[in-house]
Amino acid sequence: MYRVEIDRSLCSGFGICAELAPEVIEVGKDGLATVRVGSTADPAVLEAAGACPMAAITVLEEEAA
Repeated sequence: MYRVEIDRSLCSGFGICAELAPEVIEVGKDGLATVRVGSTADPAVLEAAGACPMAAITVLEEEAA
């Protein structure tokens, strides 16, 4: 499982992350990325974080309970 965090102070609203991981990340009405769900097994979040030009997305691997 992955926990996704977005530093909205760094986000510039490019939206690449939301295109790559739409089940987890969306661009809000304010034009900034927002996490839809806090934890996911979707590996697309790794690509989304890597594609962020502002390095605003952090993906942390969570240990299974």
